[in-house]
Amino acid sequence: MHEAELLVRLRAGDAGAFEELVIAYQHRVFGIALRMLGRRAEAEEIAQDVFVRVHRSVAGFRGDAKLSTWLYAITSRLCLNRLASADRRFTQASEDLVVELRDEAADPPSALERREREAALHRALAELPDDRRIVVVLRDLEGLSYGEISETLGLELGTVRSRLHRARTELREKLEKLLP
Repeated sequence: MHEAELLVRLRAGDAGAFEELVIAYQHRVFGIALRMLGRRAEAEEIAQDVFVRVHRSVAGFRGDAKLSTWLYAITSRLCLNRLASADRRFTQASEDLVVELRDEAADPPSALERREREAALHRALAELPDDRRIVVVLRDLEGLSYGEISETLGLELGTVRSRLHRARTELREKLEKLLP
């Protein structure tokens, strides 16, 4: 999909273009929200809210950033706001966070070991401070560049790099304790 064309169609109110946008980005938006919030129901709610906001405000989108960067910025902001809300109780080891990756060729002991490693990684990730977790999610799990993260979160490039370095160091320390 060509982003500039899609943006023109979105601004014109083309329902097909909005559907294309949702199909193209729904899994990534949901993935960021799930990794940040740890609860499937909350992640679904955030993802829905992201696309509602995009639909309402696409006409005002200036296009200074890529459309995907704008989507990730909205997603990140909504997740951080939800995490900061006083009425939210965060469950660190949510069952919804650990999504089993099925590998039919893997033998049961290997699959069990992989699930244990994944669970440990998700627990360690959930324990990171929100400002560091979002940087790890965007860089290491979603594959955004440092520049895209800087633009998405409205942070200086050096801040992104230092938060990512501290987050990776914390993750390494946590994983060393969680895994034998």
